[in-house]
Amino acid sequence: MEKLSIIWNITYRCPWKCSFCVMDAGSCSTSKKKELSLNEKLKIVRNIDIPNVKVDLSGGEVMLDKDDHLIVINELSKKFGKDSVGISTSGFGIDQKTAEYLSTRVSDVEMTMDAVPEVHYAYREDAYHRTADFAAKNLKSAGVYTGLQTVLTREHMDHTELLIDLRDFMIENNIDEWSLIRYYSAGRGENFPHLSMTDKENLKLVNKIKDLCAGTDIKLDIHYLLPGSPKDHQCRCVKKSIGILPTGDVTACFWGLDDSGSIANSKFYLGNLLEQPLSEILESENALYWKGRCGGCPL
Repeated sequence: MEKLSIIWNITYRCPWKCSFCVMDAGSCSTSKKKELSLNEKLKIVRNIDIPNVKVDLSGGEVMLDKDDHLIVINELSKKFGKDSVGISTSGFGIDQKTAEYLSTRVSDVEMTMDAVPEVHYAYREDAYHRTADFAAKNLKSAGVYTGLQTVLTREHMDHTELLIDLRDFMIENNIDEWSLIRYYSAGRGENFPHLSMTDKENLKLVNKIKDLCAGTDIKLDIHYLLPGSPKDHQCRCVKKSIGILPTGDVTACFWGLDDSGSIANSKFYLGNLLEQPLSEILESENALYWKGRCGGCPL
């Protein structure tokens, strides 16, 4: 039986302020959104009361509140097993000691890279990709399965050398996996609709990346909504995946967020894990709607 994929955005706090952030995450010094306490986050771990899950922690930046979040990671790993816990991060805070700690508690760590560290990318701060480079080297040294994720935008269509450089970087650093994500004008990305591409354009880029990686050891993971993906293109809301926001709110669709990082449509709201266990939330009226819905992406 396929595991339910849970993307837990555990914090809004972030040292970066990326132009198109889906979560509207912000600088650790300026973010005014309420953050849960460690005890509340551990209550969420307890309330994830179904066994067959894969929990991926994201943010904001997971490693900004490292002391607390390493405890959460440890509890998740003890409860569900190392193979059922992953992390999505910018690489912030992942020194050698942290990488070794993660090596016994998570199945994989994935960092976003839109361009190699030496190249300016307009929608990220320049230090962003250098941070991912530093973390990747520590993770590989500690034996952690390490992936890079690229959100494909029109920038990559207009400057395909970005993709060639990324492929070479992955080979040089023995990166295990390259995840390709379709760009959506969600969250703060609503302000950059011009970065979106048509299906035809996305397919062209996906095929180029497939050609670039042919004959290499890089494993490609192509998001199910990208043309050229071998995965089922049907909507995955609740049937295969859910999201948890930093408030504990459970959403049927991680991408269905407005420019403040809140749930954009009440139909996506399933419940709150501080108030009830996941097993009950997955039997709510909205959850049953998504379980029974057929068709493609509602966005």
